[in-house]
Amino acid sequence: LAKKFTVIKTYGDDSSSRLDRVVPIAASLRLKVYQGVFEDATYNSAGTTTYLDTAIRLANTYPNTVLAVVVGNECLPGDSNPNPVSPDQLAADLQYVRSGLTDGSPVQVTTGLSYGGANSYGTQLEPDVDSVMINIYPFYAGPDGISITGAFSNLTSAYDTFVGMFTKSVIIGETGWPSAGGANGSAVPSTANEKIFVNSIFSGASQLGSTFLFEGFNEPWLSAQNTWGPHWGLWGSNRNPKFPIKSKTSNAE
Repeated sequence: LAKKFTVIKTYGDDSSSRLDRVVPIAASLRLKVYQGVFEDATYNSAGTTTYLDTAIRLANTYPNTVLAVVVGNECLPGDSNPNPVSPDQLAADLQYVRSGLTDGSPVQVTTGLSYGGANSYGTQLEPDVDSVMINIYPFYAGPDGISITGAFSNLTSAYDTFVGMFTKSVIIGETGWPSAGGANGSAVPSTANEKIFVNSIFSGASQLGSTFLFEGFNEPWLSAQNTWGPHWGLWGSNRNPKFPIKSKTSNAE
């Protein structure tokens, strides 16, 4: 990852998965990190604060590596999280992290919003974040997905809509295209289509803000979600690249 990207984003920091080791390793490789925090009805500032406290510790120990703490990802009512938190609780958790950072810390605080979550709760949460991070997937757009020929246009249109909705900067927290699996209507997974979509983001970067590609590596266990779930990676689970990645100019998860 460090050979191709300058910034990565994670989704947790638990020690059992050794995710708490990512930031120290990234620091040694001069990678920057958006440090994710798992968030649900149990793990939050009103319940178990272990993950929040770990993220605060990492941000305070490595302020030149951790660019932001991302409190939760798609963790609100209506999202895929089976035990969501309320918007008020998420706001409290964002404040909890901010209050734990060293005075004058450059580390920012945000959360990962789904497309629907941004529309429903983005305005409410905007005062508590430094930037509005939204996951946007043309693969899932509309009732039947978007074909690869219209995917980048769909992405930029959605991005522009959200830029007009919020006063703070908008970051695309996730976007990508799967390389295999069944079709989602007009959206067809293939390695060729993933390459087209990824390269369109590189070549059209000026039309977007900061963008995180989902994801670095295939996750075979995502087969529990759908047929294309295990196939979003730029690299396979064997760490072999699916296609050449042009340059060290973007972000990955």
